[in-house]
Amino acid sequence: MTNQLTKWVIEKIKKEYREDIALLIGIKGHSTNGDDHGECFDYFVPSTRRGEELSRAFIVAGIGHDLYPRDWERLERSATLDDMTIVLANATILYARTKEDEERFLAIRDRLYQNLANPEFTYRKACERVEMTKKIFTDMCFEQKGYRVRNAAADILLHLTQAIAFLNGTFADNQIYSEAQAYDGCPESRIYACPDLTEIPDHFFVHARKLLGAADADECRMLAQKLIATTIAFLEEKALQHDCADMAEPDWTEFAGWYQEMSLTWNRIRYYCDNCLVEKACVDATYLQDELIRIAQEYGVLEYNLLDSYDPDHLELLRHRADRIESEIRDIITSHGVSIDEFDTLEDFLASEKGED
Repeated sequence: MTNQLTKWVIEKIKKEYREDIALLIGIKGHSTNGDDHGECFDYFVPSTRRGEELSRAFIVAGIGHDLYPRDWERLERSATLDDMTIVLANATILYARTKEDEERFLAIRDRLYQNLANPEFTYRKACERVEMTKKIFTDMCFEQKGYRVRNAAADILLHLTQAIAFLNGTFADNQIYSEAQAYDGCPESRIYACPDLTEIPDHFFVHARKLLGAADADECRMLAQKLIATTIAFLEEKALQHDCADMAEPDWTEFAGWYQEMSLTWNRIRYYCDNCLVEKACVDATYLQDELIRIAQEYGVLEYNLLDSYDPDHLELLRHRADRIESEIRDIITSHGVSIDEFDTLEDFLASEKGED
């Protein structure tokens, strides 16, 4: 049946669409129970608008077949990990209009392999997938229909599975719920498996397996949150590895400039804490925490924890923590041979300006 279907569509292309179809592609690892789905054909690449008319979905002997168009632009998106990946990685060219069409396709597939082998590229794409899950989870928290929550949890698992696969230099086009599924060696099952995974976030498959039997929407939300959290921790670990290997020496003069600008915030926090102005202390402490997180990422310094010390009934704790962090920031600056541009009095500042004149 498979050979007959392949022969049928190729003959149809040659007879009716010779100038309109660039390629006919089959996909390995896409079938179930020997149905050869995807291997007789999966998609075609049109070269003209008329070529899209070849598209057809039909059922033969109980097995559905979908002959559909996938244009060059969409193939490029697969190469950049922005669309289904198996359509390139496991592709077989069943028909090519010209040698140039075949070479163009193979060049796109080569770019996929190059991207998967590029740790910086795959890290960035993994981050994009994790960001997608945060948006889904936010919507999920307000959803009341159980089936929609369960569906959202599955979408989150899909994006996280893909993120983890990218970080392992490979790809996944479906959710992976367990080790048994991931490492399924059956060649028919590549669409459901990801055998090249070597590094996995802590307890990832433990939480993923529990999703299969989640009792209600609340459990789905709880497990989705755990899956996102452990994947983020995994990403952060990878980020540290990248930073240690690739991060250029920071500009500590710019870092000092940042501190000089932020010193006003430290002074305000001290004043608000000393005068029990809880709201204003919280506002400025939150702003400073944002900045501390940002500079940790940009300069590779410790990510300081300020807000855990905030207690409206004991603002002295916040003041003490802020002072300690400021002292350590100043030590970082001076340890790199950079002077802080500061003066004890206005007269000292003005005198220095006259001296420069």
